[in-house]
Amino acid sequence: MRRDDHRARRRVALLTSSLVLFSASTAAATQQDTQEIIVHGVRHSAVATVEPLATLDSDDLAATGVTNMSELLRVIRPLTQSADGSDPIFLLNAQRTSGYQEISALPPEAIDKVEVLPETEALRFGYPPTRRVVNFITKRQFDQIEVKGAVGTTTRGGGANAAANLNVTRLQDDGRFTFALEKRHSASLLQSRRHLLPDPDILFDDIGNVTGLDRGEIDPALSQAAGEIVTVAPVPANQGDRGDLSAFVDEANRPRLFDLGPHRTLVPRNDAWKAEAVIANLIAGSVSGSLNLTAERSTDRADYGPVAATLTVPASNPHSPFSNSVLLHRYLTEVDPQRFLQSTTTLHGGGTVRGALAGWLWDLTAAVDQKSVSSTTDRGIDLSEANSAIASGTNPFVPLDPSLLAERLIDRSRLRTRAMNSKLVASGKPLRLPAGQVTVTGTVEAEHLSANSSTRGANPFDLRLGRTRTEAGASVDIPLTSKREEFLPAIGDLSINGSFYARRISGFGSLRDRTIGLTWTPVKGVQLLLQDGHSAAAPDMEKLASPVVQVENYTVFDFATGRSEVVTVTQGGNPGLLAERRHTRSIGVSLKPFEKRDVAINATFQDADIRNQTGDIYAVSTDIEAIFPDRFVRDAGGRLIAVTFQPTNFYRERQRALKLTLSASGTVGKKRGSVEGGDKGKGDGRAHFYAGAGPVLWFSDRLQLRSGTRELDLLRGDTVKGWGMPRVTSYFYGGIGYGGNGLSIGGWYQGSSRVRSDNPASDLFFSGIFKLNLGAYISVHHFLPKQDWTRHVQLKLDVENVGDAHQHVHDGNGRTPNRFQPDYLDPLGRTVKLTLRKLF
Repeated sequence: MRRDDHRARRRVALLTSSLVLFSASTAAATQQDTQEIIVHGVRHSAVATVEPLATLDSDDLAATGVTNMSELLRVIRPLTQSADGSDPIFLLNAQRTSGYQEISALPPEAIDKVEVLPETEALRFGYPPTRRVVNFITKRQFDQIEVKGAVGTTTRGGGANAAANLNVTRLQDDGRFTFALEKRHSASLLQSRRHLLPDPDILFDDIGNVTGLDRGEIDPALSQAAGEIVTVAPVPANQGDRGDLSAFVDEANRPRLFDLGPHRTLVPRNDAWKAEAVIANLIAGSVSGSLNLTAERSTDRADYGPVAATLTVPASNPHSPFSNSVLLHRYLTEVDPQRFLQSTTTLHGGGTVRGALAGWLWDLTAAVDQKSVSSTTDRGIDLSEANSAIASGTNPFVPLDPSLLAERLIDRSRLRTRAMNSKLVASGKPLRLPAGQVTVTGTVEAEHLSANSSTRGANPFDLRLGRTRTEAGASVDIPLTSKREEFLPAIGDLSINGSFYARRISGFGSLRDRTIGLTWTPVKGVQLLLQDGHSAAAPDMEKLASPVVQVENYTVFDFATGRSEVVTVTQGGNPGLLAERRHTRSIGVSLKPFEKRDVAINATFQDADIRNQTGDIYAVSTDIEAIFPDRFVRDAGGRLIAVTFQPTNFYRERQRALKLTLSASGTVGKKRGSVEGGDKGKGDGRAHFYAGAGPVLWFSDRLQLRSGTRELDLLRGDTVKGWGMPRVTSYFYGGIGYGGNGLSIGGWYQGSSRVRSDNPASDLFFSGIFKLNLGAYISVHHFLPKQDWTRHVQLKLDVENVGDAHQHVHDGNGRTPNRFQPDYLDPLGRTVKLTLRKLF
């Protein structure tokens, strides 16, 4: 394996060197060939034959009030997300980048326009047509230093957060420099800050509850005294009564519940910092390049609560009043609670070189990414010494000597993944037909991935994986009819496109992608897009190589019984995963009904057939347990005691969905000439508005976990995640801005859903939920124009989940299962954030 891996590294290095030599050799030739290239159209626009789904100009962006690219992408998410939920491809000035890191530090003020293009346009940039394309067009001249601070909290207390940012940006014609520093802190949210009831199915208590060895009858004498079979009894609160059997009678079969609120965090504490820098400029002639570096570190800390212990109390123990041996279920509050610590360090280095040669535009990107995750998980305590002491006569009904509880079970795990990638893309128009020019895009790519993971503790684990990918492909767009070229103009503009990519991945063999599509514009403002594609992809390295760890005392909902159970969970990666194969067919319609108004309506119907996709199973249901019996362990009484949550391959999934995209932007009022627009520069005296929504309607989603097994209908109550799948979801956004001041709205809607079961306690109904976010921002200088210090100062208030909306769950008996209490599903609820931003 090491020899093969070494050879694979050599092949990648050889191919990468060849690509670099190609780009270097073309730099000199570019100066002689650039005179042959004639560019028509809008500067840096990515629009060709296909109309954009939406465009946002600088006034629209100013109206959003966003202060960074992450906020902007959240606002326009309904426009940028593809029908299958994939994230978009990002371009900068109609050119590929080495990664999102090249644009993440750009301030919104530096963006002149945003174009959102449909999935088919990804072919022109060397990508399969499965993701939408977002092109950011920057201003030619721009200088800005930004200092920003933000504080926030939840309105019900807890979860406070703060952030500080420094950002420097300079754009000078084709030159670009950005530098950004960020520091973030989020306080932990204790469970005691929320209204959460103790789980009646959990028998652990700080004093203790007693059960029989097999969860059956504790003691016939106790049952006789209570007048019923007693299977659980709380240990008396008065220490002097604990050796008297009669003291257990009054509360028999009514276990004492324990409030974990002060001992457990719902949201971990997080501390993080990030630094990134990008430099780009012309290298020689028309050859340009860019380099970006990013480093980020994030640390999470959480308390799992006190250690849960099940102690065996033999009948011979002198402090036990029972004639049988029993189990004592107790939280060991006399020792430190269980804690979790995880640190993640991410490093990125990327570069791009681009130019032109003999009428072809080319670009070469290269990137190195490394992610290191180290975690310390407190699994509990080795109880062997405690049980031995109890068997020898130690009193189990009082706090135990700390020396008996000193052997902590701690897992220390590490995961490091590294990716080295280079990709060459060349596009040109080598042939002219009566309807126009044929566009051809070719790609050559090489990548090496490695992952090292290990766990040190009670269950040691060690895994090292390496994977090499080499790929080549081409796409072509052929015009068939054209109004502009007056070739069969009665038909409109009609073109056909196709692509083919072949790759070889070590461990997975040869994989291929192929697509064919049709684009038709019968009349202006109406466009029809048809696409049929086959694709294949190897699983993510983290899914293969994540360290395998065990977590004790993990609470899950058992759909087989309708109860909460405390189990041992095994989680981590699965190195036996197979490559996924996907067949996707789609038909899309884009409408721009008003020639002079920026209103767009887009609808895409997608039919996907997926084989061997990598998926996660979290639902503990009878169907899933029958298919994966080795993932679930039950005791002799049928109680769940251990589960395994590791990724697996699903045999087949078939999905049909309709994705709608609605967008509009424009001005309100009459133009009043050039007037000062607060800190946003000069405007036309009108307010600018924007609005959009992205509803998704699911018609079917059928999943077959293994060949020959029953097909699960995820829209009609079957589940692998543990919650229902709604038929309708939608994001929405909107706002209006004037003179550097404005209001914004946004939010998310999810329809109701079901998880069906023959057991009423597991037959769950999930209510629909509507979350509304509001934002308001002001230009301080707009209101204090005579104060110099107020120039370019913005104050912004954001309120997320204004109505503190929570999803509500009830079972067939009308009760809410403990694990589905609203504050478990969304601990934060309504949050408020205040941001102060100063530009220089």
